[in-house]
Amino acid sequence: MVTEFYVSRARHYSQARGFQRVPADFPVQVLTEELRVHDRAADLSESGIGVRTTRPLAPMSLVSLRMEPPYVDAPIEVLGRVMWAGERQMGIRFEQTEPRLMHVLTRLRQDMARI
Repeated sequence: MVTEFYVSRARHYSQARGFQRVPADFPVQVLTEELRVHDRAADLSESGIGVRTTRPLAPMSLVSLRMEPPYVDAPIEVLGRVMWAGERQMGIRFEQTEPRLMHVLTRLRQDMARI
């Protein structure tokens, strides 16, 4: 008897990534000139964020992100660019850095290490 199994491509990440992703779940507003979308973070790295959404935007769209991650007192706002979009997700590369994001990443990684 042969057992078959399939691996979802959506869960495989390219080995070319420069930074390790950390699972995350917090509110994210993705803002364009004509649209505001309220979504949730799926993962986070130094270079970008994965977003769970019902309205993915076109790749290469320039967006403003307003994130409400844990461990910070006020929302974090940065510019980003949609690098890929799927049926219910999109990946956004940060176009600028924000020191508080590095603090959030450090804390999320510490939390993951405790599990």
